[in-house]
Parts: sequence; C-alpha cells; structure tokens
Amino acid sequence: MAYDIGSKDIPVGEGRGLAPSLTPLAVLALVVLFSVGAAPQGEQSTSLDEAWAQLGSAEPLFSQGLKAFREGRTEAATAGFEKCVQLMPRHAYARYYLANLAYIQGDFESALASMERAIGDLDLMRQLADHAGRLKLRKIGSYEQMLETEWDNTTSCRTARRLEALHDQLTDEQSKLDLSAQKERAARIKQEAHYLYFLGNILFQLKRFPDATQRYREAIELNPQHADAYNNAAAISYMEGEAGAAKDLLRRAEEQGLEDNVNLKLKALVHEALGLPTAGILEEDLTGPGPGGLGVMRFALAFKEGRSQLPPLYVNAYVVFSLGSKQAVVIDPGVEDPRLDEFVKARGLEVKAILVTHGHGDHAGANSAYAKLFDAPVWASRADAGRLAKAPGRCLEDGETVAFDGFAVRVMTTPGHTPGSLCFVVGDRLFSGDSLFKNGIGRIGEADPAKAGKIQEGFVRTIKQKLLTLPGTTLVCPGHGKTTTIAAEAAGNPFLAK
Repeated sequence: MAYDIGSKDIPVGEGRGLAPSLTPLAVLALVVLFSVGAAPQGEQSTSLDEAWAQLGSAEPLFSQGLKAFREGRTEAATAGFEKCVQLMPRHAYARYYLANLAYIQGDFESALASMERAIGDLDLMRQLADHAGRLKLRKIGSYEQMLETEWDNTTSCRTARRLEALHDQLTDEQSKLDLSAQKERAARIKQEAHYLYFLGNILFQLKRFPDATQRYREAIELNPQHADAYNNAAAISYMEGEAGAAKDLLRRAEEQGLEDNVNLKLKALVHEALGLPTAGILEEDLTGPGPGGLGVMRFALAFKEGRSQLPPLYVNAYVVFSLGSKQAVVIDPGVEDPRLDEFVKARGLEVKAILVTHGHGDHAGANSAYAKLFDAPVWASRADAGRLAKAPGRCLEDGETVAFDGFAVRVMTTPGHTPGSLCFVVGDRLFSGDSLFKNGIGRIGEADPAKAGKIQEGFVRTIKQKLLTLPGTTLVCPGHGKTTTIAAEAAGNPFLAK
C-alpha cells in the first residue's frame, strides 16, 4: 500500500513493448507469404531472394519461439529465436524478441546488440511483406484474365452468372488487399516507433541518457501517440535537472489526448521543481461552498492491468461526504491507494457504501479491499454484477435514490460502455464513470461494427435524455480526466452534437 512518488515510480525503462502480441508485419509474413507461392527468380535482388527463401525455413522456428515466450518459457523461447536467426540472420522480429529476453535477464549489452540489428533489418522485412502483396495481386490478375477468357468463350447463362460471382469475389479480395495495405503502412510506422522506444529503454539501463532521450524523441516523431516515450523522455529530463523540458514533453502528450496516460506522479514532481502548484494533479478538492454542504475529494489512481506493458491508466476515485454528519461513500476505488484511507481517517468520515459505476477492473478492482477496510457494502448494477470479483451487497436500480445523513445519491442507468453502467447524482455533482467525459463518451466494447453502432446510438440517446437534461451548472466528475459541466458538454461534446 506504499505510495512512493520517488524515482522508482517513474517508468523509465519499463516495458518490453509488443512482446506478448504478434506484430502486424509478422502476421503478414506468417499468413500471406506462404499463400502465394515461391518468388519468381530474376525479378528481385539476390539478397531479397535469399531472404525470401530463408524465411520459409525460419518462420516455423519463429512461431515456436513466440509460443514459448507467451507461455513464459524463456529458455525454449531463446532457443527458438536463436535457431530462427541462424537460418535467417536478418529476421528482425526474432532479433526483437531476443532483445526482450536479454532485457528481462538484465543482459543489456546483448539486448542492445539484438535491438540495433532488429531496427537495421526492419526494412528487409517490409520489403518481403510488400513482395508478398505483389504476388497476391499478381495471382488475382491471373485469375481475372482466366475469367475474361472464359467469359468470351461461354454461351451458357448459368456459367456466365458463376463467372460474374467469381469476378465479384476477386474484386472484393482486391479491395481487402488495398485496405490492408493502407493499414499496414500505418502499422509499420507505429512498429518502428516502438522499436526505437524499446531501444531507448535499453540505452537508459546502460546509463546512456542522451542516446536514450534521442531514441524516445525519434519514437515520438514517428508516433505522436506513444505515451511511454513522452513519459520516459520527460523523466530523464527531470532527473538531469531540466524540469522545463520535462514539463514541455508532458504538455505535448496531453495535447495529443494522452492525459490519462501521462505519469501524474512525475508531473507533480516537475511542477514542484518549477515552483508551480501541484493541486489537482494527483488529487483535487471539489468541495462545494458552505460549512454544511457536500464534500468531494478526487484521487487520481494509477491502474495497471496484470502484466500489461502499457503505461498506467489514471482513473478517478471519489470520496463524497457530508461536511456536517461525516457520513461518506467511496465511488470507483479501482486501485488500492493509502491516500483514500488516510483522507477518511483525517476527516473522521464514516464510509457507508462503496459505489461502482461499472464493472471494469480500473473502476472496481479494489472493491473488496475497501469494503473490508471500511466495513462497508459494495453497491453496483445488476447487469454488471457478474463483472465483479465478488457479488455486490446491493444491486442499484434506475431512478432510485439512496439517502444518507446529509446527502442523497440518485441512480441513473446509462448502458453503453458496459451493459450495467451507472451514473450517480449527488447534489450538483454528477459522477459519470465512463459514460460521459470532457469532450467524449465511453468506448463501446462490441467488436462487430454494426452492433457497436447501434449500441452507441442508444448510448448517446440515453446521455442526452438523462444527463444533458440536468442543470447546466452541474459539475461532471468523470471516471478519467478533468471535470467539466453539463452546459459545456451540451455545447461542445462532439459525440453529442448530432
């Protein structure tokens, strides 16, 4: 439960990156390359021909190494990737994973050598992927020529209809390849940015801080959405006494919409070093005026899911209480953090319930811990009850009001982000969870585009009918990010404009 904002909490050098997942280019190598036949001789450079031939033998070993890596069998993974590069020395993806394995073991010099080779050979892997695409297109072209010949020679209506259907299938396949190529170009940029970022992590571990910073900045130039690169470059600047440069990097990250992934502990330290106010960064007092009114304290909690190598996601937890009676509720304690307990004790509060806006781990992960700590029940929606580690003590219903000494909580169901998403209205405060944000709404988790579109339509309609009809001065306290008002969202939220 220690809450240390020292250097160990600055995530420089953390993360091995995309190791748990197969990169888009690797998928293309595994799926597309071997569905189009061998490369024709004489049309590619000798080095590309050799690499193409080597790839066929090396890919099964790469797949074995990847499977072992995902299962945590590091020795088997290392053996698989090493055999892969023996057959194909320029297999950039295998080199990348070897760098990961060396990094895990603390052998940063070996990690550096593997990672530099991986970056150097990325272009070759791209050439092979492009070649695979060309062969696929060539095969489609050959089939189209065959269909045209058949079409010219047929007099059967049945055969003509069948040829039309085959032509439509080929056209559809062509469209899919064109779309895939567009996505692939974007994926390549992100992949190179990530490789540069990971190289920066290795250089940091070797205490080559200027080189690490350069790699982080190169990663940012390629992919302005790489939150970890901003955080780590800013951390190095702060450690070297350049707090202004660190602040600028964190500001740039926020301007890219990465506010929830900016390291707020680092941001607080940077502001402190520059003599700037730190209030509102890690915690914020949203208490209203008047001695007998409503007290609200927001705590920004750093959430990391499992062994994820992504940067922490900052989630808002709230302590809502009566300034007079001292009765309180805690809303969305997704992470154990001693500041909540310290605040409750310092104010002499009596926590009567843990309220959950929805069942995602970043909002509900520490429910049981705080229910036990405060001897208070957990209340959530019936539709999201199955998402919780433990069944809630009470299932809240739409429209009901729960009274406490000094304040009352009105419940609103806002299905969309999850089927059981709730919002809580307390006085002139709306605790909106992941339903409504400043200039945004909650993400729809449905994978099917058609279904997701219908869910979002209903979600937006519910927000307009239930939330935007609240007084314009109502303060919106979201699950992530900064507060806003109902009036501001009614006027400027792009998701609610239609």
